[in-house]
Amino acid sequence: MRVVFLGTPNFAVNSLNAVAQRYDVVAVITQPDRERDRKGRVIEGAVAKRAKELNLPLYQFDKIRRDGVQTLKSLAPDLMITCAYGQILSQEIIDIAPMGIYNVHGSLLPKYRGSAPIQRALINGEKYTGVTIMKTDIGMDSGDILAVEKVEIDENDYVDELYEKLSVVGAKLLIETIENAIEGKIVPIKQDENEVTYAPMIKKDDEKIDFNNSAKVVRDKIRGVGFGVCLYGETIVKIFKLSEKRLDDDYKIGAVVYADKKGIVVACANNSAIVITELQQSGKKRMHAVDFLNGVKISTGDKFNGVD
Repeated sequence: MRVVFLGTPNFAVNSLNAVAQRYDVVAVITQPDRERDRKGRVIEGAVAKRAKELNLPLYQFDKIRRDGVQTLKSLAPDLMITCAYGQILSQEIIDIAPMGIYNVHGSLLPKYRGSAPIQRALINGEKYTGVTIMKTDIGMDSGDILAVEKVEIDENDYVDELYEKLSVVGAKLLIETIENAIEGKIVPIKQDENEVTYAPMIKKDDEKIDFNNSAKVVRDKIRGVGFGVCLYGETIVKIFKLSEKRLDDDYKIGAVVYADKKGIVVACANNSAIVITELQQSGKKRMHAVDFLNGVKISTGDKFNGVD
C-alpha cells in the first residue's frame, strides 16, 4: 500500500516509524524548517530528520494547498496520514487518496479540537486524555472517528512526558486502525457537536504565572506549557518543576514562606503554595532549587510576582 505521511514535530516520529515498517511510504511531508537556535542556525524538524535517516523522499511545502497538490497527485497514494503536520488541507488534497486521510490526534475527540490538545488537557487539570484516529474532512478535527484509546494522566506528567506517552499510543493505534480498515472492520462514528471543546495554540500569555490562583492551577499550567514565567525582584525566572503544599496560616500572595533543600515555597491563593524544585534565572542555566539557593539569597517574606 502506498502511503504519504505528513507530520512535523517529535510527536509524529513514532507514527512515521510504525508506518514505514509496514507500508510503502512514497513521501514524507513536513513544515519547512523555521526554528533557529541561539546562534541563528536552522533547527531541523524531528520528522524531517527521521525521514532522511530512513531514506524516504522528503517535501517541505511553504503552503501545501498552493504548492503541493500536483506533487501529491503524482505520488498516487492509497492512503495519506497526518500527525501534527501543522497546515490546513484543502478538499482537493483530501480527495486524492482513495482511502482518504487518517489523522492521529492527541485527545479524546470531540474534546480538545485544535493545535494544542495535550497542553490544554494538562492546563485544565484533566485526569484522562487519549488518542483519536480520525478521518480528515474539511473542518478542524471534525471528521469521523475511526478509533480511540483513553489514557490516564499521571499527576507527575508534564507536557514532554505526556507527549511521549501519547505518541507511543498513537503509533500503535494507527497501525491497528489501518489494518482494520483494510479488513473492512471499521465503522466510522460521527462526532457529537454538542460535546466539542477547543485547544487553541499556546501563546506568550499562557507562560505567565498568576500567584492569585491556587497552587493546583499554577502547577497545572506549568505542567501544560512546560514552564512558567514570573519575577523575583527585577529578575525574570522560569519555573520548570514544582509540587503543591497546603499552608496552615495566611501569607501574602507570592510571598516566600521558606526555602530549603526541598525547594522554594511560595504562597498562592486559598492557603496553598507551590514548592519550586527546578527553575532558571534569566541568563543562567536551568537548575535544581538547591543549586539556585547557593547563588541567590532568598528570605522568608521575599516576593515572587507576575510578569506584565
